[in-house]
Amino acid sequence: MPALGAPELQLQASRYDWYHTLELAPGVVTAGMFDHRPHVGRYGLPADLTGKRCLDVGTMDGFWAFEMERRGAAEVVAIDVADPAALDWPASLRAGHEKRMDETKEQRFALAQDALGARVRREVLSVYELSPALGTFDVVFCGDLLLHLKDPVTAVENIRSVCRGLAVIANPIVRFRFRDRRPMATFDGVDEFVYWTTNLAGLVRLVRSGGFASVEPSASFSVPFSDGSWKGLRGVVRATP
Repeated sequence: MPALGAPELQLQASRYDWYHTLELAPGVVTAGMFDHRPHVGRYGLPADLTGKRCLDVGTMDGFWAFEMERRGAAEVVAIDVADPAALDWPASLRAGHEKRMDETKEQRFALAQDALGARVRREVLSVYELSPALGTFDVVFCGDLLLHLKDPVTAVENIRSVCRGLAVIANPIVRFRFRDRRPMATFDGVDEFVYWTTNLAGLVRLVRSGGFASVEPSASFSVPFSDGSWKGLRGVVRATP
């Protein structure tokens, strides 16, 4: 298939609502909900992934999968569910919540992959189904997924089961005044597509409870919505088996 010119590529990209901001070609940038590009260095991914086998859990548009390939990974596998109904929707939101962004993520990923000439292999797989049947990985990345899960501990256990080196796990976090040294969390599961939201100490404890022997947190930072309407904090931990 011949490469699309910039005007046609921009037209194709504009047909979708994007989760990630991606530069598909010089001057062709998707209008993503989040622009991670200014913050990539804060996530703690190794700068050189030459020869590594890497996994992106909950890939959406593929930003982190493509980033790991750009850093030299020998193989990148990206997993996500295909059917929006397979997500852990709260019962109160399941019928009426807007699902358009989840309904088109396969098409968005494919468009980005073609535009970037990426070799990432996308697999339709839930983190709940993740197991060593997919193989093991030197580096596993999981971003902003755990708070959307009814059972985040099982998800971390499954990530641990395929990680033979480093896992980088990022999640929105909250702060509890005067209590942030103690693992704590808030719970929704009714009004928002969010279950447990921990503080940074809670994220460390959550990842340790999933079986990782060493869990090191990084300094928290803000990744706002691209429209500036939300400026919540991100916590990131680097974990090893």
